[in-house]
Amino acid sequence: MLDHRTVLTIVMLALLVGSGAVAGTAAAQSQVTLTITVVDQDGDPLSGIDISATWDDGAGGPSNETTRASGQALIDVPEGANVSLRIDDDEYVRNVPYVVEDAEAESIEVAVSESATATVNAVKADGQPAENARIRLYRDGNYVVDMNAGSDGTITTQPVEEGEYSVIVTKPGFYRNLTTVPVSGETTTTVRIREGSVLLQAEVVDDHFDDPRPIRGANLQVESDNGFDGTVPTLSDGTASVSVPVNDRYDVTVTKEGYETVERRVSVAEDEKSIDVDIRRTPEITLSPDNRQVVVNATVGLTVTDEYDEPVPNATVSRNGTEVGQTDADGEITATVPTAGNVTFTATAADLTTTTNVTAFRPDGETTNGAARAPEQTQTETETTDGSGPGFTVALTIAALLAVTALAHRRR
Repeated sequence: MLDHRTVLTIVMLALLVGSGAVAGTAAAQSQVTLTITVVDQDGDPLSGIDISATWDDGAGGPSNETTRASGQALIDVPEGANVSLRIDDDEYVRNVPYVVEDAEAESIEVAVSESATATVNAVKADGQPAENARIRLYRDGNYVVDMNAGSDGTITTQPVEEGEYSVIVTKPGFYRNLTTVPVSGETTTTVRIREGSVLLQAEVVDDHFDDPRPIRGANLQVESDNGFDGTVPTLSDGTASVSVPVNDRYDVTVTKEGYETVERRVSVAEDEKSIDVDIRRTPEITLSPDNRQVVVNATVGLTVTDEYDEPVPNATVSRNGTEVGQTDADGEITATVPTAGNVTFTATAADLTTTTNVTAFRPDGETTNGAARAPEQTQTETETTDGSGPGFTVALTIAALLAVTALAHRRR
């Protein structure tokens, strides 16, 4: 059983921990008051302006207030928060929220402007609508409006601050147009854009080598989502050029027989564009015997090379499905051929496989498994035992010659 001193100690510790938690919570929730004054372009205070405050990237709030006759409004926010202040009014606007960083009890002046709208008509050189053109309004370091026009090439902005704006109109295949437009009330302006093209040049090389080698005869295909499609071959220096519409993005595909296909996504602005494309031969291995015809139980040397005719070490080699070993640093291995006929050797390296055949002959000329027969030895008979073969013919001829010689001596 606990004595009264132990109980007292536990109670005091609990009180201390509890009071600390309460103090921490209170500190985390401490508020500060922002004194906000809303003024117009001339610095005069404005009453009846609705203000909405949010913090924690919009997760906190909103806290809404309306300015009084003095143009002021008081808003309580968490101390140290980054607070975003937005204006909601039919007559006055701010293009971007006013941000208070590391909030503390302070006074803030928020400037607003009379609202206006801009209608922008984008047209092509022939006066026809530049359908789906991208239209942006830029001011004070911010893109205030960023909209895509419809089939009529026209946009109308939401209410924006009165003032001078940079109007930027772009469309794939057309030069960018930058125009300065003063916006007040309901402003309407027309912006004309014109078509253009530039060269897209690619240099295709095989970077397997220390000094990359240009690739001749590779096909360079260039396509865009807007319908452009062109294909040209590379020259002896590995280069190929295509004239493409300005301000667009292209899918570039490089192909060549025996090489891996390479794809690139390329953005082209209004100046000539050059890209480097590295391609390599399609991975493969080759198994080459030093002799394709051997005698049974003889050895055959085998070499494994890659797509660049370079040795492949540690390739696994098998004979008729049975592993015989791995290639050395020079890509070589020696194996016996124990049976007659066609013997299949297989080499495997990573996920690549290749085969080759070697034909083996038996020493006596007999073959199995469809192997070709070795050349046969023929013997020439010089005599026969029955007197009817070539041997009898030769003896008779010699006897006749001797008789003729003896007769000649008698006549002398």
